[in-house]
Amino acid sequence: MADSSAPPSTSDAEVSDSTVPSPALQRLWFALERTGWSFLTVVPAHPGAPALEAATAILEAGAPYAATQKIHLDDAIGLSPAEAPRRVLELRERVARGERVVAVIDSVLTRPASLPVALAADGVLLCVTLGETDFGSARKTMEFIGQERFVGSVTFPRQKKGRGLLSRKKKKP
Repeated sequence: MADSSAPPSTSDAEVSDSTVPSPALQRLWFALERTGWSFLTVVPAHPGAPALEAATAILEAGAPYAATQKIHLDDAIGLSPAEAPRRVLELRERVARGERVVAVIDSVLTRPASLPVALAADGVLLCVTLGETDFGSARKTMEFIGQERFVGSVTFPRQKKGRGLLSRKKKKP
């Protein structure tokens, strides 16, 4: 199981304003690439973890390396039990057409309807917020989905109010 951390607000993320992803995000991308995924689900280890930001970071990191292949970001947050089977079929159809899919789901602890998306994926990435995610929630999330389905984890520092995890730090003169 690949274990990568992508805390974009660390010094690793202090890159120029160019389109080059941070070294931490690039390492995450290559760790995921070793798994050979076509359909990846990003799941928060606890309700409120920044899974959508983690998925966006994955796409940002992979863009320079996967320029010839379309990668679709699917926001499956708020999925209802009735919508889940249809969404899984739609995502599988995208993969069958040669696309790659990164789906973001809610915490399976609070919205079990998200489980079919995680179970249909080639792999699942666990999103953990340092200082907020408790071990019990992460463990239960892995038990509900199946530990063998996880291809890794991504950790983010605790988010400060009003500041996105992917924002770049400005160097003081």
